[in-house]
Amino acid sequence: MTAATLAVAAPASAASNYIFNSSKIGVGVIHVRDGNYTRGNYDTVLAAGHRTSEFWANAAGYYIGPGYCGYEWTLTGGSWLLTDDSLDPGQHYIPTTQTIQVSAARC
Repeated sequence: MTAATLAVAAPASAASNYIFNSSKIGVGVIHVRDGNYTRGNYDTVLAAGHRTSEFWANAAGYYIGPGYCGYEWTLTGGSWLLTDDSLDPGQHYIPTTQTIQVSAARC
């Protein structure tokens, strides 16, 4: 009788992404899409010129406050592709495999 070999798949690595804030103002960012956010609509403020990868391995979304509008770019093949040029205020969620750049300004 031979011993059976059981193949065990290695656990999948967690997806990683980031949000880059190209605004001149801070943007609210969401770590995990769970509805339980530290500051009500978002977890923390991402300062202008910074990325969520400075403090998280991934991000679930961002928040644009009342009176502000925005633009969103997606990192595709090493280049930023404009994917939304009319973001309304509110929460915007992203897939855990999508890296984006956001820019917000007064409407």
